[in-house]
Amino acid sequence: MSEQWNAKYNPSEWPVLAFAGAPASFPVQLENRDLHRYLKWNTAMSNAANEFIKTKMPKGGFIGIHLRNGIDWVRACEHIKTSPNLFAAPQCLGYRNEYGPATQDMCFPPLDVIVKQLKRLLRNSKDVASIFVASDSNHMIKELATSLKKSEVTVHKLEQNNPHLDLAILGRANYFVGNCISSFSAFVKRERDVRKFPSAFWGFPPPRGTGAHDEL
Repeated sequence: MSEQWNAKYNPSEWPVLAFAGAPASFPVQLENRDLHRYLKWNTAMSNAANEFIKTKMPKGGFIGIHLRNGIDWVRACEHIKTSPNLFAAPQCLGYRNEYGPATQDMCFPPLDVIVKQLKRLLRNSKDVASIFVASDSNHMIKELATSLKKSEVTVHKLEQNNPHLDLAILGRANYFVGNCISSFSAFVKRERDVRKFPSAFWGFPPPRGTGAHDEL
């Protein structure tokens, strides 16, 4: 198949192909996740990510986090009970929900859940000096800086919105915490899986014996 494809669309003649829709099903199927190894950042984006980490963040390791909290997302999360496989949920819950149902904490985690997970991660991590936040709406910089003040880490984001650069930076973090339901987080998770980098999700797995926190 690859030979047929290259014969019809020789890269020297067709350097870029634009598709009217996704070339595969959504969310990414389990058997296709490993294909992410063939997706590489171009030189300009790689250099921009490395430059930001080198010049805008303190020396030492950093935790990258993704906060999906725009108003469109808040409304989508209202349907989490009736849509257990909403968006990219299978990336942590399984394609048949074999690892449990989706919860509000996974879809739209409140500040206390975010801070609790970050504090636990910071206690178990060495040489972490900062946190990088990617978000579609509220980066919660002040809230996180205040809540994590005793941990002596600084909290950062891009000065100007650039989702692609966010993705490239998150892929380079020492540790990543993303949104189980978000396809944006799923992109980061696939890249990090290929590179054998550690990742986790907000509110997953739910705390044992306490039930799932189910408030918006």
